[in-house]
Amino acid sequence: MPTCTFNSGEHKPTSHSNRTQMTVKADTGGTWRVQIDRRGMPRTRRGGFATKEEAELFERNYLAEHRVSYEKASDERTLRELIEAWYVYHGINLTDGERRHRILLQMAVDLKNPIASQLTAEQFVLYRYNLMYNDAAICAKTMNNRHGYLAAVFNRLRKLKVINYQSPVCEVDFLKIQERQLSYFSRNQIDTLLETIRQHSKKLDTWWVTQICLRTGARWSEAEKLKRKQVHNGRITFEFTKSKKTRTVPLDPTFFHALDQYAGYKNPDDRLFCNCIGTFRRAAKRSELAFPRGQATHILRHSFASHFVMNGGNILSLQKILGHADISMTMRYAHLAPDHLKDAVLLNPMSDSSTNNPARGISNAA
Repeated sequence: MPTCTFNSGEHKPTSHSNRTQMTVKADTGGTWRVQIDRRGMPRTRRGGFATKEEAELFERNYLAEHRVSYEKASDERTLRELIEAWYVYHGINLTDGERRHRILLQMAVDLKNPIASQLTAEQFVLYRYNLMYNDAAICAKTMNNRHGYLAAVFNRLRKLKVINYQSPVCEVDFLKIQERQLSYFSRNQIDTLLETIRQHSKKLDTWWVTQICLRTGARWSEAEKLKRKQVHNGRITFEFTKSKKTRTVPLDPTFFHALDQYAGYKNPDDRLFCNCIGTFRRAAKRSELAFPRGQATHILRHSFASHFVMNGGNILSLQKILGHADISMTMRYAHLAPDHLKDAVLLNPMSDSSTNNPARGISNAA
């Protein structure tokens, strides 16, 4: 856990009692004038006030109007300090909080750790360009993830009143990414993968974890870390999920019986399987199947969801099985449904036409 070295976040405008320079002064003609020159707000000079009270009222209103920009300019905390504050106040409670924290700290280094309140949209866009085209050549999706992480730091701290300004980073548009169909394995490819694991893997646990992912749509880590108590009554209950909610998925009775036998007489809190992700990756490479980049194990989850929908499964049921908090994540599989947008066939302008055969009615004359 990082050491808390950040400030409290309280940056208050200077009060009348501790100002070193008076902004309200009397003119020689008996009137009063106001001169305000503070960092972070437009300079102003106004005279002709009949009384001191009127001049001070103008001063208070002007300072209140520009308070946010003044406090922003007065906030000298670095980007790293805000990231540490975000982690302690919020990030530490996220499932992937530690990973995000590491990425954000590296972003602060790459951006040369500027004063956070002075970070500009141009600085961020230039950083993005360098990272994508000059340095690591990361993909657009990864860059959008990092963009979202940094924007979330400012948004969360603003919500918690740690800062009171909106960073220009939050207003930068995310990169548009060409949407592609999610990859999945056919039944023959699944059989090939399982047979390769069975023949060449030294850990039988790898076969069982792979089977569970394919049969329940579980993430690899969820299946790999199963405990004996989570396998019960013909179903598996997944804990410590990405959404932090438990979910229960039934199993085929024959497979459940075999899994129950494999688990044996372990204690309720004993793990069923050892860590076997490395064994799976070696078997996947040996199988010579085309695994999408970065989806060595996640394609098992995609394969479950894809076949579920193609076999007539309900999208709402799939959402519960996969544990998606947002239905839009599950809708990525909707196009695989047998009746998806079938009205396009029935309601298009050529639906009642007899010219479905391109050769029909075409003259053979030269």
